[in-house]
Amino acid sequence: MNVSRFAYASPRSTSLLAPSPELRGASGFPSPADDYREFPLDLDRYLVPHPASTFFMRVSGHGLVQAGFHDKDLLIIDRALSPRAGDWVVATIDGSLSLQRLDSHAGRFWLQGEDSRLARVPLDGEHDHRIWGPVCHVIHAFRR
Repeated sequence: MNVSRFAYASPRSTSLLAPSPELRGASGFPSPADDYREFPLDLDRYLVPHPASTFFMRVSGHGLVQAGFHDKDLLIIDRALSPRAGDWVVATIDGSLSLQRLDSHAGRFWLQGEDSRLARVPLDGEHDHRIWGPVCHVIHAFRR
């Protein structure tokens, strides 16, 4: 399944951070409701822990629907993380970006699509195959 470059993460803005509890007004006794105060949700804090190394890509195709990846899904890739066996990764295979599962056996690493009937692609340095980065999150829209 192919992926295409979409965007990169921008550095965080501190303007969306929740106010600290010390910034209460000088009106005397604090409100008991302050214990239940909800702060704005900052998705960057949860989805983009390393903005300088985080990229967004779009899935193109229907080949990995059984694995949970749908056409036009948004992938979040964090290149600061080391890929591990079993991770889904964006890899370059002969110059094209592709979504693959990283597999290992006997100290060797392979790229494998969801269909186990297809040949695994070795990461052996002899071919032009490289891991671009591990997929950390996938955002799937239910309504289009």
